[in-house]
Amino acid sequence: MHHKHIKGVDKANEDFNHVINLLMESRLFENEQKAFAILKACLKALRERVGKQEAIHLGSQLSTILRGFYYEGWNPNTEMSRSRTTSDFLEDVRHFFHGHDEIDLSRAVPVTLGVILDMIDQGEAKQVLKNLPKNIQDLYLD
Repeated sequence: MHHKHIKGVDKANEDFNHVINLLMESRLFENEQKAFAILKACLKALRERVGKQEAIHLGSQLSTILRGFYYEGWNPNTEMSRSRTTSDFLEDVRHFFHGHDEIDLSRAVPVTLGVILDMIDQGEAKQVLKNLPKNIQDLYLD
């Protein structure tokens, strides 16, 4: 059976692989699976932190494949995270990050936030940052 390439699917796959490659360039992850796990956890922690409207705006900026993982399991009626400190936010990430306890989140999360915020519209990135507590903003800006 001959499979044809479907442009939209191929493009979505390219976009996804590009993001994983950017994370791998940091040399913080021993393989793509770990890079993907932290990416997914950071996206979900952001989603739970920025408030419903901003979460929807952020989701609309993500590539097709990432958008699916971002919205996976989301209940927009749950109360947003009240994390105020860097360690609270890292715990929010750890909540969504299973089976990779060896990764130093204090190093991996800022890199991952950088990749996420760099791949979306910069006006939207500023809005996402504005919705985070100052010390969590500083995680990204370091």
